[in-house]
Amino acid sequence: MATKQLISVEEFAQMETADTEAYELVDGELIPLPSATPLHGMIRGFLEHLIRNYFERNPIGGVIAETDCRVIGGGVRRPDLSIFLGERWQQLDLRTVPVLSAPDIAVEVYSPSEQVIEATRKVREYLSSGSQEVWLLDYENRELQVRTKAGIRVLNEDEVLETPLLPGFSLAVSMLLAGR
Repeated sequence: MATKQLISVEEFAQMETADTEAYELVDGELIPLPSATPLHGMIRGFLEHLIRNYFERNPIGGVIAETDCRVIGGGVRRPDLSIFLGERWQQLDLRTVPVLSAPDIAVEVYSPSEQVIEATRKVREYLSSGSQEVWLLDYENRELQVRTKAGIRVLNEDEVLETPLLPGFSLAVSMLLAGR
């Protein structure tokens, strides 16, 4: 019986970018990331644009797309968007991956192939690693889940996304799910 070869975060960070760009590191194993659909990419890009504009008007943080972040248990996750606030943003080394912590807000756009069990595990890892919120955008079911350690808030397409972490930020969920 063959045993799996596990790798550390440090070994993952030393690998060539081409060898890691389609993977996350979970429990020492390389886990392939599925390709994004065009709608997935549109939603991620639209939200990134809106968050960047927000930070231009409110310089309290920054947003990074698809960057490796360390999580508990020796793992590396790659949120679709990572939103860092305050001192965590100011102290972020923009030339080093993986980023040494989970973002304040981790944003994941569900892929049709993503399983609920895996998404739930990601949420737990982000929250246990310092994220204050995890946004799960589910365009197939037309909803946005905002998860915190305190619970889950489900917003349907007729509602508006607001968060105390981004004062004054407001976005119609229907616009977000359409990617425009």
